[in-house]
Amino acid sequence: MEAEMSNPETKPELVGEHLREQVSANICLAEVETLIRCVWEPKIHLEVRVGADLPAVQCDRLGLQDALLNLVFNARDAMPDGGLISIEGETVVEGANVLVELRIEDSGIGMTQETVLRAFEPFFTTKDKGLGGVGLTTVKHLAEQHGGSVDIESTLGSGTTVILRLPAMQDRQEYLPAKRRVR
Repeated sequence: MEAEMSNPETKPELVGEHLREQVSANICLAEVETLIRCVWEPKIHLEVRVGADLPAVQCDRLGLQDALLNLVFNARDAMPDGGLISIEGETVVEGANVLVELRIEDSGIGMTQETVLRAFEPFFTTKDKGLGGVGLTTVKHLAEQHGGSVDIESTLGSGTTVILRLPAMQDRQEYLPAKRRVR
């Protein structure tokens, strides 16, 4: 993954109970990728595709890293026999908003639609052992507290894609000439 590893000068700000700072999605993903690859199982393949021009987002940097780790470890757990996890990042224009969209996709067992509907409920889990049911709730909380969203696309037997969207620190008018995906 091509990402500049120096963090831009930011001043974290406490808004209500939430820490907000300007966060480079590229740097955050590079840090998470480095951490994951240190503890990764050989039967799991990780592919990260993020453009170097991904704009910064305004959120809690550690919260974003925690959310990404939760999503990647959930993807890993859905592939007991191994497989591919891909992380893609792109900028999306949605109406008047510019969003950074991070897609975590696995080739795992997938979920039923009933499971997808309950996935963000606190303490809902499909895992047989260990602590479960807080990871996706945490991801949803992070997204919502910073004006973003999270969605799940899944088909039983065909894997899962979780889409995390956060507002970019870039104006729509500045961004449109770059001809990014517009919804």
